[in-house]
Amino acid sequence: MQLNAIIQQLVRISGFRLALRSLALSLGGACLVFIIIHHAAEATWRDQIDTTVSGALSDLLGDLRTNHQPLAWNVRATMAEGNGLFYADLGPDGAWRAGNFHLTPEAAARWTGMETMLPRDGISLPPRVDAIRGTAVRFPTGETLFIAADATALRSLDQLISRSFLAVFGTIMALGLLSSYLAAHAVQRRVDAFATTIREIMDGDLSRRIDLSGTGDEFDRLAAGMNAMLQRIQELMENLRQVTNDISHDLRSPLARLREHLELSRARFSGSELTEMFDEALAQTDQALGIFVAMLRIAEVEAGARRAHFDTVSLSPLLAMLVESYEPSFEATGMTIEADITPGLTLPGDKELLAQLFVNLLDNIMLHAEGASRVTIRAAQVEGRIEVSIADNGCGIPAGQRARVMQRFVRLDASRHRPGYGLGLSLASAITALHGGQIRLEDNGPGLTASISLPTATAETRMNRDCTIGEANAGVARALPRSLD
Repeated sequence: MQLNAIIQQLVRISGFRLALRSLALSLGGACLVFIIIHHAAEATWRDQIDTTVSGALSDLLGDLRTNHQPLAWNVRATMAEGNGLFYADLGPDGAWRAGNFHLTPEAAARWTGMETMLPRDGISLPPRVDAIRGTAVRFPTGETLFIAADATALRSLDQLISRSFLAVFGTIMALGLLSSYLAAHAVQRRVDAFATTIREIMDGDLSRRIDLSGTGDEFDRLAAGMNAMLQRIQELMENLRQVTNDISHDLRSPLARLREHLELSRARFSGSELTEMFDEALAQTDQALGIFVAMLRIAEVEAGARRAHFDTVSLSPLLAMLVESYEPSFEATGMTIEADITPGLTLPGDKELLAQLFVNLLDNIMLHAEGASRVTIRAAQVEGRIEVSIADNGCGIPAGQRARVMQRFVRLDASRHRPGYGLGLSLASAITALHGGQIRLEDNGPGLTASISLPTATAETRMNRDCTIGEANAGVARALPRSLD
């Protein structure tokens, strides 16, 4: 199983696949070379043997025409000359008459032309002779002459070429696989360095840069280009942050002075109509200040700077305290709140932001879940992640609008007459993303379910856990006044 996982991981690396293609081309070239060599060498030996056999056959046939002796007599006479060839004379009935090797009737019937015969084919050969190659000649009298030469060297050559091919093929494959693995490992190491740096930048450290190896290869050129881009992004982000801070200080101060002036004016002047005008102006001013606070908070979360201060958070007591804190408010509006929270849930994060996340979702139910009578909060660990769901049985949100309401300043027509800025779900989504999670709005038939999936704390952070219930309560207390919807 582990080997399959390693192979699948290697196959996904483009450098490894490229090396395998090069290996396949090398092996194909090696096969072509060996086929050519084998064919040329075998043809050369085979032609030499065939020439020798053809010459001996011509001499024997010439002797038959000149001396008018029986075929068996000529075979014995030729063998006596000691030319090293193999002869066999079979009569019309298939009986062996003369020669220096024997063959079965089946072998004789199968031997029709120039053939290479082995002992397993039904012939008997002397020791150290593994094969013979020759031809068969059938005479009008019914006799058959078999004449052949020793083909042991030809067979040995075939075996030598085959073994050499397998050895070279195996060596090339082994070296190719090794080089492919080393190339893939080197590429993966460089890519992992890129990915690690990118993750650190995504976590909020915009000063990180990709290290160069100094070789000037394509990875160095890519890294240099990315570093220049990251430098430009850092400068733009710093400019944006500075502009945001300037807007915050330059506009919030006049708005605060305007609010103070309105408060003093309302206290000095009387009259119901004038008081209503002042109250309306104060409400509008408070809304503008609230929007500035909300936008700055979302920008702070999306920048990822608070990730550096993450600690291990005990989520179970945090959710339990939220349930306890919201129970009177829900009961006052005719809703009941139920909780099913698994004890001991922990995750790395920011307690205050996590509290803000769940506060925004609960406030959304109080403000916008028209007709709801029941709210259910569930939290459990499922397959290494913490799954939290906050569900109600109210009017819900149409499926086509659920992605849209996660955007900033988006408010559905049904909720425009209610208080809020349309930023609560945007902040909830930003906080969830900051903690490496996902948030989904799903149908609860009737009603709506907000499902949040968050990573759990590692074993190391669990061992160093120091988030007590009292600290969780403090986080809730800080978050409650900051609901944005």
